[in-house]
Amino acid sequence: MMFDFDKPIVFEIEVANLDSAVKWQNLIQTLMSETDLFTIGSMRDGNSETDFNDYKAVTLLLIAKQESMSQPVGIGSVSRGEVGLAILKQFQRAGLGQLLLTELITWAEENDIFELWLDVQTNNQVAIHIYHKFNFVNQGYETSFTLPNGKVAKLQRMTKYLKEKE
Repeated sequence: MMFDFDKPIVFEIEVANLDSAVKWQNLIQTLMSETDLFTIGSMRDGNSETDFNDYKAVTLLLIAKQESMSQPVGIGSVSRGEVGLAILKQFQRAGLGQLLLTELITWAEENDIFELWLDVQTNNQVAIHIYHKFNFVNQGYETSFTLPNGKVAKLQRMTKYLKEKE
């Protein structure tokens, strides 16, 4: 499905559900060809030292709509306080990551999550700038992973505190 970038595109955010599973699985497959984010996440999960007792989770889809076309072009999630965010390359640099991140933070606040965290690749200056803009702060030291494709991913943990634990 190809969008005409010379015509208006409307973006909406919806909660991912079973009815949209095929669409968001296709999105993830495309994102996996564009970024190492999912590989890094799966490798890192075995080494995670963060212990969160809050198991509330949500996955949001960023849907692009134009005339009769409708397709997810981005995905964001919060699970155990971890934020994940990915947008197709052709839709990046249009403020959509900020839109999705705003919705994820709002959801976390409404669901009494006290702290959000993420690992960002240290060479992803655009993402780091956005996360700082949303008051995420660097925590700890950089870590590195050698991916199956031979690339080395350097990660920085960032945290945002939403409210004090009672």
